[in-house]
Amino acid sequence: MARPKRKVQIEHEPIVGVFAARLREVRLSRGLTQADLAHRAVVTPTYIAKLEGARVAPGIDLVARLAKALGTSISDLLPEAETQDPLPLLKEQAQKLTETMKAADRDTLLMLVPLLTRLLESPTRRR
Repeated sequence: MARPKRKVQIEHEPIVGVFAARLREVRLSRGLTQADLAHRAVVTPTYIAKLEGARVAPGIDLVARLAKALGTSISDLLPEAETQDPLPLLKEQAQKLTETMKAADRDTLLMLVPLLTRLLESPTRRR
């Protein structure tokens, strides 16, 4: 007699957990139960529970149905990718500009110094 196959636990990417939390957040903000959302999206309440528990990852067609059932957009359910901190790149660019200004001629410096001074004095500048 053949042995039953074991279910293999799939490790999902972190975005699945973020999606799960967002799905639950939007559902609750609409005052819907898991059963309500399941009915509207034509899935089972058990599957909604698995989605919200990050135990399954939805296909794009289901994300579209969930968004429609919740009266929101797909992009509202899918979090944006993490953006890198721009500070290291900005510092590198500033360093290059500083080096370039050291070699600048008189006319260029006469134009840049007042401009940079005004930027430093700007009321919108963070201190």
